[in-house]
Amino acid sequence: ETVVIESEQENNNVSNIEMSVNRLDIRTIQQMPAFLGEVDVVRSIQLLPGVSTVGEGATGFNVRGGAIDQNLVLLDEAPVYNSSHLFGFFSVFNPDAVRNVELIKGGIPAQYGGRLSSILDVRLKEGNAKRFAASGGVGVIFSRLTLEAPIVKDKASFIVAARRSYIDVLAKPFLTGDAKDSKFYFYDLTMKANWKINDNNTVFLSGYFGRDVFGAGFGFNWGNSTATLRWNHLFNQRLFANTTLYYSNYDYKLRFGQDDKDKFDWKSRIINYALKQQFTWYITPSNTLRFGADAIYYDFQPGDAVGVSNGEARNISLPSKYALEGGVYADNEQKINARLSFKYGLRVSYFNYLGKGTAFTYAAAEPGQRRDVLTEQAYGAWESIQTYANLEPRASVKYELNEVSSIKASYN
Repeated sequence: ETVVIESEQENNNVSNIEMSVNRLDIRTIQQMPAFLGEVDVVRSIQLLPGVSTVGEGATGFNVRGGAIDQNLVLLDEAPVYNSSHLFGFFSVFNPDAVRNVELIKGGIPAQYGGRLSSILDVRLKEGNAKRFAASGGVGVIFSRLTLEAPIVKDKASFIVAARRSYIDVLAKPFLTGDAKDSKFYFYDLTMKANWKINDNNTVFLSGYFGRDVFGAGFGFNWGNSTATLRWNHLFNQRLFANTTLYYSNYDYKLRFGQDDKDKFDWKSRIINYALKQQFTWYITPSNTLRFGADAIYYDFQPGDAVGVSNGEARNISLPSKYALEGGVYADNEQKINARLSFKYGLRVSYFNYLGKGTAFTYAAAEPGQRRDVLTEQAYGAWESIQTYANLEPRASVKYELNEVSSIKASYN
């Protein structure tokens, strides 16, 4: 049978117009230093230039001075709001299910919006379309198992990867008293399936579910859930499209108290529902146009909280908030000659704060003083409370001095 060997040319980082972009496949990540013998995606990118750790026991990463929440972390295009397990020691990305990782630190393409500092785009494997395969491991912190197999040979396949830590199980024989009820573990499940309908149409379905549980006389847990459905359609050799639907849910819970007479429960969450449409048009060998649009519906639950004191309950929940975010964009990459290339684009972003809710107007006050409420207005479901719009220009240029050197600049 035909064997195809692919590689990037040695000076690809010189000849490519992209700057501040790192691409790592899972084999490269597996060769990097590992914490307690366990390979991890986020810890691996912290070894790259411009990326620093937030610190032990903290989640996320910093890119060139940017804050943690200025990084857009994507798992098969669905945003992940808390990418950590075990208070930052491990990430939610199971390396057995990851195909490749792309970190964009500058010159961010117009298709991305909503974050300022960086994009971490993690893509999952699509499963073995030839034969059944299984892999796993027993580690110091957790054990893992991965299964992949064809559904229809060479047409459809799947992969399922699961992990579970067992610090709580190993420590239990050594604990006494109330400490025996301590909980400290995480688990996650990653899945993906694909179906090649024909040469022009392929459908992908992926999902993630994971949770961390921590407690000793109190309860604290958090978790992420994502689901992505993507349809790749090839119109012809020069034009293709990606249509994506995704769902993302991040929540965390707090619980204090030993009985129902004196306790406190808190739950917060962020839910996203989104539709993305992307087109890539190879106009000529020297000119590539990318354009599209996306829309995200947000359901924020700031705090669902109930406190019970001496058997008397008090609900101190905060009302849910809703919003609609959208964007349209176009990005053109143009090669002027063998040395000079340009990439320029524009993204128009839109954010609509929606009801159901109440909007307040406050009086002016001196710094540090409480501001009085002047007016308040109630809005019904889907009513527009406030809107924001913005133009986001992007531009990059590359001039190749010779085969081993080039000068690049970008703005976004």
